[in-house]
Amino acid sequence: MRWGIVGAGRIAKKVGTAMHTAPGHRITAVCARRHDAAALLATEFAAHAFDDLAVMLAADICDAVYIALPNHLHAAAALQAIASGRHVLVEKPLATSAAEVAELIAAAQSAGVVLREGMMYQHHPQTIQTQALLASGAIGQIRELHVAFGYRQDNPRDIRMTEQVGGGAIADLGCYAVHYTRLLTAAAVTQVAGTGTWGGNQVDVRASALCTLENDSTATFNVSFMGGFYQNARIIGYDGVIEIERPFTIFPDRGSTIRLWRGAHFAQLEEIAIAPSNHFVEQAVAFAHAVAANVAQRNKTTLSDSYANAQVIDTWRRSLKSGLREHIG
Repeated sequence: MRWGIVGAGRIAKKVGTAMHTAPGHRITAVCARRHDAAALLATEFAAHAFDDLAVMLAADICDAVYIALPNHLHAAAALQAIASGRHVLVEKPLATSAAEVAELIAAAQSAGVVLREGMMYQHHPQTIQTQALLASGAIGQIRELHVAFGYRQDNPRDIRMTEQVGGGAIADLGCYAVHYTRLLTAAAVTQVAGTGTWGGNQVDVRASALCTLENDSTATFNVSFMGGFYQNARIIGYDGVIEIERPFTIFPDRGSTIRLWRGAHFAQLEEIAIAPSNHFVEQAVAFAHAVAANVAQRNKTTLSDSYANAQVIDTWRRSLKSGLREHIG
């Protein structure tokens, strides 16, 4: 698969470098607002450089596009790529609102192309093994899910610290927590009670949420730009517990461990070793499989999940502002 990268920042380089090593994948084009930035990144892949997305798409040298732009530019760039008939992978979050996500879904379904949100962690063996344990009944029915993710972000000029470009801790980190909840529980969030702290240029720099799910279980999220790095997930079932130390940004060159307690009372700890894997490579492979699938099935489940996740994020933000428990939609 020939990929065109839209964006030339740190994430574009990190993801692009991994994708370029995936079997059957190569980066053939890089597009950025500044041609010199595009050319610098393109050099690493022996790719073509562009400073205009329309020109890159017209050149017909890529089959799919990976969009790694500031959040507020995701939807417009994705719509342009979809209109050209390209398959599209968008860095998380897919867009800045559920309304934008709905527009992208409609466009992708009409064009018959694959559209995916870059939740790379879901393709890592650690996540896949966690899902298998849950499906096997290892801890029984999920009753609670607790997700935390944070790091210090104190540069006021960083795009994640500016509301106008879709910044904030919820957009940058909370989207993982929301996605993780639906991925593992397959249950819709029905209510969100949020609290947080505003800072930067009118963004949420710290946010927490207590969510009620349709199966009467709960999920709590804590995300922050206001301290040292932390990241973990705890899944509490009726018959046991699973803990993941680093569920999302998993080191590609190191093994990881799933901690499992089977049983409700004084259960013995089991540690399940997971071999190293690059989730960006696995994401590219999974994307290619989606492209090869039947057109009618390409986006059906994945995009409905993306829309549901965007609704939860919208509601979380709304709850932060209102100070009230808010219902989805």
